[in-house]
Amino acid sequence: MPKAGFIVARFSFLVLAASMLGVAMLAAPAAGQPVSCAPPSGKCFAVTVSPSSSTAGANTSFAFVITNEASTQQLGSVQISAPAGFAITGASVASGTASFTSSSALFQNLSLAPSSTTTLTVSAAVPCGSGSYRWGIEAKQSNDFNGAGNDIQLDANSAGNLSGTFTGSTGSCTTRPCPPGTSCSSASSATTSGTATTVLGLPQGDSLVTGMESGSAGSPFNFSCGTTPPVYTPLSDVFNFAVFNGSGVPQPMITLTVTLRIDKSLVTSSGHPGASSWQICYGSTESFNALAGTSQQNVTIGGSPGYFTGLLPNCSSTQQAPCVQARNKNNAGDVIVTFLALGDPYAHG
Repeated sequence: MPKAGFIVARFSFLVLAASMLGVAMLAAPAAGQPVSCAPPSGKCFAVTVSPSSSTAGANTSFAFVITNEASTQQLGSVQISAPAGFAITGASVASGTASFTSSSALFQNLSLAPSSTTTLTVSAAVPCGSGSYRWGIEAKQSNDFNGAGNDIQLDANSAGNLSGTFTGSTGSCTTRPCPPGTSCSSASSATTSGTATTVLGLPQGDSLVTGMESGSAGSPFNFSCGTTPPVYTPLSDVFNFAVFNGSGVPQPMITLTVTLRIDKSLVTSSGHPGASSWQICYGSTESFNALAGTSQQNVTIGGSPGYFTGLLPNCSSTQQAPCVQARNKNNAGDVIVTFLALGDPYAHG
């Protein structure tokens, strides 16, 4: 529970999280299509990927429809590797667990029975220009993607489905820089919304991507600030954002203004209606100056260890980003917290 007088909104830097966009499912391979995995293993899986073409410079959601073609073995886990120049910004699955870095997405605990199908969703920032690309993919029987000798082979008939193209008009990715003070990217849930805005503008070709993750108990993105009682437990959902250049390379030193809005319903249920009692619980793979007694190291967020966490101090002439600029309430009774952050690839709100 939060310390009396302090309700904590959540903000952490996490591996390139961004909004999860809806995608249309592709049909599984047609019945009767020959399976190329021959005995003795007979352990195969098929995959289709949608879309097969994308727009340069856009954050795009790709649906990987996986079919377990093995006769007796389950398919437990899948790792998807990003094409060159792409930066993965999110991963999700309806049944199982998903985690990601900018270069790969890992799906575990799938327990996919023979002849069954599941859809894995991967969001990625597409590079600038035009060209072709190819995803990498591996599957195992084990639910934790560990062990030797339990690989499930990709059906050769599906190999071509991993390739695609991306295109952009002349000047794509270079004619739409994020202007200073412009709300370039935002995301929301039922109780939390966040907006990231550039302070000095993004260089041409850079892009700002965002997303919102569940901050509820049991979520891999749930984390607290503090090592000894009282521990500051965040209540809001997790706002994610990151800045990348046209080649998908993280840009960690770009300063952003972030606004986090906590809905009145959550403010009321917290028992702390005043805006001044809300704090920002922040995590980053880089160390930062946190309020005394709230720092913690090597915290696991989103399945990845190695994070520094802590409550952000207020901004001042001596305290620069990351820091809190203001806390207010709007006419609707929502709490609004504004803070400075760095646009590296690890962020939650």
